[in-house]
Amino acid sequence: MSSRDQGDRSGNDITPVGVSASTRPKSFIDVVSIIEGYFLAEKDGNSLPSNLLTLKGKIIISEVGFKGAAVSGIISILLTPFCVGVLQKCIPIFGSYEFTLFDEAFAMALTISFALGYGLIIATIGKYYIGNLSKRAINWLMMGLSAACALKIVIAFVLYNMLYVLVLDPHRTARFLLKFRPHVSYGTLDRIYTILMEFKPILLTSANFVILTTLLMICVPWIFIYFSSRRTKKLIKREEMWK
Repeated sequence: MSSRDQGDRSGNDITPVGVSASTRPKSFIDVVSIIEGYFLAEKDGNSLPSNLLTLKGKIIISEVGFKGAAVSGIISILLTPFCVGVLQKCIPIFGSYEFTLFDEAFAMALTISFALGYGLIIATIGKYYIGNLSKRAINWLMMGLSAACALKIVIAFVLYNMLYVLVLDPHRTARFLLKFRPHVSYGTLDRIYTILMEFKPILLTSANFVILTTLLMICVPWIFIYFSSRRTKKLIKREEMWK
C-alpha cells in the first residue's frame, strides 16, 4: 500500500494547495486546516510526496502570512509615534500632561497588541511542525510574514525620516503655519509650532521601536513553534509506546 493511500484511508485531508479555486486558502484558518491535514497524515509515519504542496500552493500560503502581517504593520506604523510620544511624556493620551503608569501601559498595549496577538495566533500551529510537508507549509507561512515585516521596517524608516527631514523642517514648518496667520492668532500658531518641533525627535525613536516590535512578531511565533513541536513529538512517542 502506498503512503498516499495510507494517508487517504486515515480520513485526513491532504488536498494539494492551489490546484483550484475551491481549495485556495483565503484566510489563516484555511491555512491552519491544510497544515493540520498534513500533520494528521504524517504523524503516524506516512511519508507524503513533497510535490503535494505545489509552488502555487507555497505562494498562496505565504500570501496569507504576508497579508496578516501587512495589516499589523500598517497599524504599527501609524500608532508607534503616538506610543513613543506618550512614553516620552510629549503626547497626552487622555488629555492630561500628568502622565501615569497606566497611560504608558495603555499606549504600549495599543501599539503592540495587534502584532503580538497575530504572532501568538500563528504560534498555535507550532504543534503541527512535525512532518516534512507540514513543516514546509509552516515555513512558507512564516516566510510571508517575515517578508511583510521586513517591508514594514523599510516603509517605517523611509516615512519617519521623510517626515523628520522634509515635512518637519523648522523653516518649512514655520512658513506653512504663517499661511494661516490671517485666520489664526500668532500665539496659537506658536504653540502648534512648538508641539510639532517637540514631536519631531519622536519620529527617529519610533523607527527603532518599529524594529523592536517587528523582531518580537517574528521571534515569538518561532519560539512557540519550537517548544510546541517538541511537546508534540514527546506525545507522539508516548502514544507509540502504548500501541
